Amino acid sequence: MEWAQQFLENYGYWAVFIWTFIEGETVLIVAAALAAAELMDPWKIIVAAAVGAFTGHLFYFALGRWRGMQIIQALPFLRNHYPKAKAILDKYLDHHGNWTIFIFQYLYGTRLVAAILFGCSSIGFWRFFFLQILNCISWSFIIYAAGHFLGLAAMKLIERFGIAGLVVAIAIIAVIGIIAYYQYGHHHVKRQLDEDPGVKEKID
Repeated sequence: MEWAQQFLENYGYWAVFIWTFIEGETVLIVAAALAAAELMDPWKIIVAAAVGAFTGHLFYFALGRWRGMQIIQALPFLRNHYPKAKAILDKYLDHHGNWTIFIFQYLYGTRLVAAILFGCSSIGFWRFFFLQILNCISWSFIIYAAGHFLGLAAMKLIERFGIAGLVVAIAIIAVIGIIAYYQYGHHHVKRQLDEDPGVKEKID
């Protein structure tokens, strides 16, 4: 256990920073669960996650200002998420600009392309900068709290049902999450795109 804690002290927080710079939730939840097991420091995780997400968003915003659509068109994983992010941005930015930045933080898979699209939009840099400070700090606390709770629950499951019980619980949660996404989130976005086919055409 001591070697694992030493490894996490040396590399764990850097992993949180790098991964949140790219995307985010998964490694933050795992780190929070490890903190619940007293293998990592909660405050270091929260700071690493907030700083990683913040610097990442500014970097992608700068890319958007520079060559946003060219980058999206050149990278398939960005191009695949573009229609969904564009539909949401077009619908909410003009009337709920500030809230749109916060919304994208919790839409898995769209955060990176959304930050680039914000760079392509008319939103000012300093407005984006200060909103992202609030956004990334609040997000890191919320996701950390969720991960910490899951870590405590996982330890309780292991104590009572062993590793097999934990694996079964994770599988059930994963299935429910996938069903909920395709039943509500995916179909809702698909309806948005069907109502506005021009969004799809703009990327071609």
